[in-house]
Amino acid sequence: MKIRVCMLTAAVAAAAVGEALLPNGDFEHGRGGRPEYWQKPDGLGARWAEAPEGGDGKAICLDTRVTEKEMCAQWERTGLDEWIFPKPVDDPIARTYGLSFYSDPVPVDTGRTYRISFDYRTTRPGEGGKVWVRAYGEFRGRKRRLYETVVWCRVKDTSWHHFEETFHPAKCRKDLIDMKVMLFATFPPAEYWFDNVEIEEVE
Repeated sequence: MKIRVCMLTAAVAAAAVGEALLPNGDFEHGRGGRPEYWQKPDGLGARWAEAPEGGDGKAICLDTRVTEKEMCAQWERTGLDEWIFPKPVDDPIARTYGLSFYSDPVPVDTGRTYRISFDYRTTRPGEGGKVWVRAYGEFRGRKRRLYETVVWCRVKDTSWHHFEETFHPAKCRKDLIDMKVMLFATFPPAEYWFDNVEIEEVE
């Protein structure tokens, strides 16, 4: 499988080759129901929980079986009201928007080649899970997403699978500042688990 490099992003900071750039990618550290260096899970569609059989420690689960109405109610309860849809329906969120979960930003050096790697498991085989790297820079006076690349999680069973692919932001843009990882799950309605997410320089 190929990681797809598209779109647009600016440079700041570099780490040694092989050094992990994404903090807490194994989701083992956190407090108050939130893993450090990642967004706050809502606790229903996005859960920070013990990994299922074959996993190790904590992981992130995106459950796209939950309906839009259930998700909007949960977001209101947890104060994540920026995600509220105007007219939520009773269909699983897998059929419409899907669910996403972001890391905090880390610096990107556009002169470098990177590798993203992670472990993945789903309760329904197929290609409902993806992991994006999205990078940001200044455009017309505002910080915007200018580059992205995606790893498609195509699997044929419900066991854990390891994915890793390289990407090179400088082939698209020279003006990038930082990047985030976005875990994403959509159709079919299922549980999608992510763990041991890493970004490292390879050149």
